[in-house]
Amino acid sequence: MSLSDLGEFGLIERIIERLGEAAAHDILVPPGDDAAAWTHDVGATVATVDSLAEGTHWRRDTMSLADIGWRCAATSLSDLAAMGAEPGPLLIAAQLGPDVTLDDLDAFADGLAAACRCFGARIAGGNIARAASTSFSATAIGSTRDGSALLRRDAARPGDAVAVSGAPGAAGAGLTLIEAGRASEPAAVELVAAHRRPPARLALGRAAADSGLRCAIDVSDGLLQDLGHVAAASGVAIEIEAAALPLHPAALALLGGDRALALALGGGEDYELALCGPAATLDALGADAAASGLPPLTRIGRITAGPPGEVAALDGSGGRIDPASTGWDQLR
Repeated sequence: MSLSDLGEFGLIERIIERLGEAAAHDILVPPGDDAAAWTHDVGATVATVDSLAEGTHWRRDTMSLADIGWRCAATSLSDLAAMGAEPGPLLIAAQLGPDVTLDDLDAFADGLAAACRCFGARIAGGNIARAASTSFSATAIGSTRDGSALLRRDAARPGDAVAVSGAPGAAGAGLTLIEAGRASEPAAVELVAAHRRPPARLALGRAAADSGLRCAIDVSDGLLQDLGHVAAASGVAIEIEAAALPLHPAALALLGGDRALALALGGGEDYELALCGPAATLDALGADAAASGLPPLTRIGRITAGPPGEVAALDGSGGRIDPASTGWDQLR
């Protein structure tokens, strides 16, 4: 069996199985969620790591090294947001290909610093090495005041509602317009920014945990695929109403409804939060978010009893929508 046949998430399961007792199964949140978590004297520590490899996660013709610096921090911090954690120190590892210049590294550091200022994080250290190709990794350490108040993938229950922050599909629309040579169009500005400088919804994640919600995931690989992880971990099914998705007006205007919807369902890289819980709690959180300047929160679907692990996007007649892509797999 090849890596491509196994796929990213199959490989993760295989590695965890082969590690056996060497894998930390006895911690508060073991391998398999958005981040690991373990208890200490007060609250819980939350840790995660993410990598950005040139040619796989970014290209020089679609974004600058400053954008890569921003994304290096934001992608890992988004995992902390999905757990409801406060950000702590970041550790950055850089593998530098032969064409990387000092100006490139200056730009990377500038983007990294800008993201840290925006999200309230700091760099604690890291590692730099020369390599055959360029990649950057960020390890983010966070914490919660209460180890029982984490947002997790395995806490969705039948009868819960599903909500998403922001406008899923905006980042994919931005990349589409960049690749089409349309990034300079005035209406494309917000979409291009969504791709190059994505958010980390830390304040929303903390507010969700404080409200009593216990289930979330960040939308990094695609809404349907990421909600599939929630459905599998929780042993439930999820139905999404396509008409309820908060599509970005610029994506609709520049790319049309069908393309905007496809990107919202499977485009990925939005780094918005998908939250599951009682509808009344989600509605109250959405009202509080609107009043406090947090990103808008929109109810888009529901949790059902089964089949476990299944996620379906439904049209206005209740028919199933099958987009060409449900999300990104790192090994496919």
